[in-house]
Amino acid sequence: MTKTIYIKTFGCSINQADTEAMVGLLEEAGFKVITNYGIPYHEWKKNPQSKLSFDLAIINTCSVKNLAESKFWKEFNKFKSQGKKVIVAGCIPQAEPELLHDSLKDIPIIGTRQLLHTVDIVKSALSGRIIQNINNDYNDRLDLPNSRNKGIIEILPISEGCLSNCSYCKTKLARGELLSYPREKIIERFKRAVDQGCKEIWITSQDNGCYGFDSYRKEKYFLPQLLNDMLKIKGEYKVRLGMANPDNIKRIKDDLIQVFKHPKIFKFLHIPIQSGNDRILRLMKRSYAIKDYESIIDDFKKQIPDISISTDIIVGFASETEKEFVDSINLLKRTRPDVVNLSRFWLRKNTPAEKLKHVHGNISKIRSEKMQRILQEISLDNNKRWIGKECNVLIDDIGKNNTLIGRNDSYKQVILRNCKHDIGEFVKVKIREAGIYDLRA
Repeated sequence: MTKTIYIKTFGCSINQADTEAMVGLLEEAGFKVITNYGIPYHEWKKNPQSKLSFDLAIINTCSVKNLAESKFWKEFNKFKSQGKKVIVAGCIPQAEPELLHDSLKDIPIIGTRQLLHTVDIVKSALSGRIIQNINNDYNDRLDLPNSRNKGIIEILPISEGCLSNCSYCKTKLARGELLSYPREKIIERFKRAVDQGCKEIWITSQDNGCYGFDSYRKEKYFLPQLLNDMLKIKGEYKVRLGMANPDNIKRIKDDLIQVFKHPKIFKFLHIPIQSGNDRILRLMKRSYAIKDYESIIDDFKKQIPDISISTDIIVGFASETEKEFVDSINLLKRTRPDVVNLSRFWLRKNTPAEKLKHVHGNISKIRSEKMQRILQEISLDNNKRWIGKECNVLIDDIGKNNTLIGRNDSYKQVILRNCKHDIGEFVKVKIREAGIYDLRA
């Protein structure tokens, strides 16, 4: 009888890509696989996961924030209390290997660089044997099959790990040093996705900006050169570049700006600043200054006026003063990003920042709420500029109340009402309304 595997995924697009690879491997091996993000919302409401029938659960974990870890442990303990077989994958066991001798000592583990062994670990777990594999030896990631959650979207990892050593980050403990994937394999995977009908291709990694700095330095083959080779592939598609850190963008800025002028790349730059104060950036061990970030933003906006800027901010980092918090607010007011991933600082186990003097939780909460209100005003003002404009939109999802969801060339989310088109189609629309988080056509 066919065994059913349920995969619950927390975290970023890399984790989503890892889940798609695990799904692809398991389906090839004859398993039926269901995922939390692969179930339509209306079906999920009728049939929540507690009622789903499966033989084994894989929880693909995220260690970026305390909240993500808390959600994992809640899910893990619930499944164990129900007597379910559970495998833990992703960043938590990789970042905290001591758990393998404590809370996870009798739990099968799939390490972040061990996806190739997913089927073996699942089969062993179903038969009652435990394999814990968190080795860092490299298995060729791009040779693995993948089963796309959204058929028109390809999540394409270009590297593993990064060059940074941020004092607050547990992801580095989980993902390790930079390992750029072979460019030939990336281009091959890109072409295959386009040939299979993908319309939206997400370029992802821990830091896209440092691609090639390890293995292609002599050839000077970095992110802009990789993107240029991708964009030579014929077809109807758009490319979304994921997160890239300011210190690495600074090194490739001029070439990257030229790539962004290509019609097939979304005018969307995710460049995390984390703080608007240089002392805090030094404590974070971020290898750039505020002036570097502002210079990058200015240069991109001058040459690509409609570009959308996304950034990340941590509020209440260790020893942050009120003045330093205001510095972050003032930076956001000057640069006016379209999207901000706002987080309150939490002490992260096994990181250098764990030992620093922390800001009281109530102060962080108040600062976060104040910043959120300001960010919403900025976002709404930015979006209002689109009212009355015509733009091309790629439809990539189904919304609520008979709407469709798409992305314009600047990767702004556009809600389409009374639209008779299908997912994967490019349509020309006129923006009628603007909200904090989306445009409406």
